[in-house]
Amino acid sequence: MSGRTDFLAALRAGLRGAPPSAIDEIVADYSAHFDEGTAANRTEADIASALGDPHSLADELRMELRIETFEAAPSPRSAAQVVAGVIALGAVNTVLLCVAAPLLALAGLVSSLAIIAFAGSGVWFLFAGSSLELPGGAGTAVLCGLGLIAAAVSLAAFLLLAGKTLVSGIGRYARLRFRLLPRASQPGKSP
Repeated sequence: MSGRTDFLAALRAGLRGAPPSAIDEIVADYSAHFDEGTAANRTEADIASALGDPHSLADELRMELRIETFEAAPSPRSAAQVVAGVIALGAVNTVLLCVAAPLLALAGLVSSLAIIAFAGSGVWFLFAGSSLELPGGAGTAVLCGLGLIAAAVSLAAFLLLAGKTLVSGIGRYARLRFRLLPRASQPGKSP
């Protein structure tokens, strides 16, 4: 990296796809690093070298933006972006990716099938359960149906909470692994 212009251009190019306001803010922050360094009689090449590879830095900053987006408004899309970003950064060990991920996918599939089975059985009990001639009559069938539907809703809520917790944990792991700081906490930024 020969200097400020090359470093900031590479950083801006690496952040492509992020919100333009976030890109401008990040580039302004790193431009301030150059201003502070030149004020301390350092060369632009030394400052660029001290800041590191702008492409790697852009990858880490994009990951931080994804984590912030997920934390601000959790959604399946932002969760998938966090997980994909962590995998792309290489923060997940191969063993974890090849062993834990399939097990988690299997657990999610089994849970989803259980939710469908509980909900379907509950609906069936509500409409056809009285034909079973259970002790207590139609009231028992209705209560069984409502209980099974409540079980399906509870399991779905638990699955959603577990998924959100898992993605939040992956984001925390990425922050620790790459020593990412929320942008407001980075040096030179006021909260």
